[in-house]
Amino acid sequence: MKPISARKIAITAMFVALLAVFAFTPIGLMPIIPGVIDTAFVLILLVTVAIQVEGLWVGLVCSTAFGVFSFINSFIRPSLMAFAFQNPLISVVPRIVIAFTTYFSMVGIKKLTKNCKTKYLRKHLPSLISAIVAVVTNTALVLGFIILGYGNTLVGDGSQTITQLITGTILVINFPVEIVANVIFAPMLYSVLIKYAKRGR
Repeated sequence: MKPISARKIAITAMFVALLAVFAFTPIGLMPIIPGVIDTAFVLILLVTVAIQVEGLWVGLVCSTAFGVFSFINSFIRPSLMAFAFQNPLISVVPRIVIAFTTYFSMVGIKKLTKNCKTKYLRKHLPSLISAIVAVVTNTALVLGFIILGYGNTLVGDGSQTITQLITGTILVINFPVEIVANVIFAPMLYSVLIKYAKRGR
């Protein structure tokens, strides 16, 4: 087994440190509806870029850190949905899966486009598609597990269930914000950072 380089350890530590800073500040968890919905698009973006630039294992550490920080946050940052994220199946497991779906979707799209005559598609499509996959994985698994575990639980003033809150608000507001942010910024950051990553290898 190839030993992990000092560079990989340093890069991983840098990404995890950034995730920690953003996870426990309003920058990383921006309230869309205060006390009800926070968007984690900055954290998802960081994890996506880590996976795209540095590969599966660095990405796996970062996505796991994202999940662990989300779990911790559920105890110290009160919100309507905090109780659900106190379950590691909801806060941690989906974030671990992001590393695999994002990495392998990028590898697959790279193989499909390697003979493409359009340079733009070869260069940007793998990053763009895998950025979408990252958000879809996070949203589908997190909300899916919440609905399975707590779907009929009444929230707020008791006028709606969690399922109604998710389908009526979170999917309409939170999901599009995260998709748009990742699609715009992940390919841009990837294009810049991959050049420096190749020089350092």
